[in-house]
Amino acid sequence: MRILHFILGKANKDRSNGVNQVIAGLCKYSAMNGQSIKVIGLASNAEIEGEIVQQDGFEVEVYSKLSVKLLRAVIKHLKWCDILHLHGVYNLQNILVGKLAQRYSIPFVITAHNGFAPQMKKMRKKLFDFLLQKRHMENADAVHILAQEEASEILAICKPKRFIYVPNGIDLDDFPISRRREKLSDETKEGCGLIVLGYLGRISEEKNLTCLVEAISKFGAKRSVSLKLAGPNSAYLEKLLSLDNSVNIEWVGPKYGSEKIEFIKSLDLFVHPSKADVFSISAMECLAIGTPLLITRDSKASYFYNFDGFFMCEATSFGINQGITQAIDRMNEWTEVTSKGQFLISSLFNWNTASLSLIEGYKSVLRDKKQ
Repeated sequence: MRILHFILGKANKDRSNGVNQVIAGLCKYSAMNGQSIKVIGLASNAEIEGEIVQQDGFEVEVYSKLSVKLLRAVIKHLKWCDILHLHGVYNLQNILVGKLAQRYSIPFVITAHNGFAPQMKKMRKKLFDFLLQKRHMENADAVHILAQEEASEILAICKPKRFIYVPNGIDLDDFPISRRREKLSDETKEGCGLIVLGYLGRISEEKNLTCLVEAISKFGAKRSVSLKLAGPNSAYLEKLLSLDNSVNIEWVGPKYGSEKIEFIKSLDLFVHPSKADVFSISAMECLAIGTPLLITRDSKASYFYNFDGFFMCEATSFGINQGITQAIDRMNEWTEVTSKGQFLISSLFNWNTASLSLIEGYKSVLRDKKQ
């Protein structure tokens, strides 16, 4: 099968942008599983129009802007491919490429990447839905959802022809399942040792880090808790660091590759506090490494809670405080919980499994087209 992806970016997995990490994993393992892959990327920092960027097992043809050269490349690759995959919503480029696919009778799939979460809906997005997005989604031959909850959010706006459900994953070449969480010291178990919490990803308001800091401040002097933040600098970071002087916060900068692994290993508990997310790739990486994970229910974690591989809480300062407290109170279970979390990675949350499932989804679309 010949698959064309159209993306914003260069599919570089060493970026805080989760969509680029998704493309990197899906394309690598789709190619490994026998598919022909081409990727066109739109990135303002392209050195030349049509720059070829080599990634792991595939290449990305990059353009800096919407232009005649870009459109010619899209048309050329549409004539080559069997199916087109668009990533993201609320951008005119995707809508234009989708219309070109229809013109050349190429079926296309859209991944919304959680773009319809109610918490992220502004008035201008609602207007965009009405004018353009609804029709674009309904013209697609399938909509790929990363979590079951996404279907409900999308159906509130439009009625797609079909859904393909395939969660995100991680690359087991980078995060092999081998390590088990060591037992903590008796001092830490008894509540008098320092508990190191951590977060890795974009340091931005929509990640709900303000509530995380407020949750930690509620412990006061009764428990020694610190927070490490890993991610690119931002104006929001400065605001966050000045929120509460009583909270011990350390910003360690962005972490990728082996540095990311060592950062996650250094934590006692990883907290993903988002109010609007899918089960994040950084949270999956924690599960693979064996660091205990606390994730909000709003991060679309509910459907995986029966695996007993992580802790879950509400995305409020009270809820996160309660979640941290309960996770710490269950320290004696951390080895068992992290082992189950690693099973979740090896059985479901990995790019090989995801790519095989998505390939079957593509095939079902193509079968329907032939009928």
